[in-house]
Amino acid sequence: MDIILSGANGRIQASYYKNPNPKAPIAVVFHDVPTNGGNMNEKVNYTIFYAFLQKGFSVIRFNFPGVGNTQGIFEAGEPELTDASTVVDWIQEQNEEATEFWLAGVGFGAWVAMQLLMRRIEVSGYIAVSPSPKKYDFGFFNPAPCSGLIIGAGNDNTIPDDSLKGLINYINKQNFAQSSYKVISGANKNYEGKLKDLFTLICTYLEKNVKNKQVL
Repeated sequence: MDIILSGANGRIQASYYKNPNPKAPIAVVFHDVPTNGGNMNEKVNYTIFYAFLQKGFSVIRFNFPGVGNTQGIFEAGEPELTDASTVVDWIQEQNEEATEFWLAGVGFGAWVAMQLLMRRIEVSGYIAVSPSPKKYDFGFFNPAPCSGLIIGAGNDNTIPDDSLKGLINYINKQNFAQSSYKVISGANKNYEGKLKDLFTLICTYLEKNVKNKQVL
């Protein structure tokens, strides 16, 4: 369902699915920058959202400041992190019996998800689609508080494969929480024609890594 939340920057436009099971895990999905077409309904972002929904999560996606009907100005920084924290607080308040809490995002949204991982000790796992280590600093991710999945597009020349391999090596070198790296062969930066592969990859990872199998 479509909802409006109140944040520090004003109105936040969001879409929320609530699983009828009160113990269902919860997830928040963050979109890419608007200059890359990022918004809560963009196809890659929606695919991530739908994968969580299909695997039994209560899940929310929303527009960052200045995108869609969300108030404020997009700055790719603190305003977005502030709204993200507001949405996280809201879904946790709505699902106090949730057994797990996951974060996910694409592009800039992957950076936001990983930023919040360092601020929320209760996070169980993450999905980062096409993070950009050359564009955003991931030096804060030390040590990784939980395991997750980083996904790259095989034909995305804007995010070189070696930069994503470097990121996953940096994360896993810490020997605290081991994360996985998968590449979708033939996918461009928008995963055109590969959204089904993206959906399947995320679903498979969740099936293997959600700890409380009884809620799935």
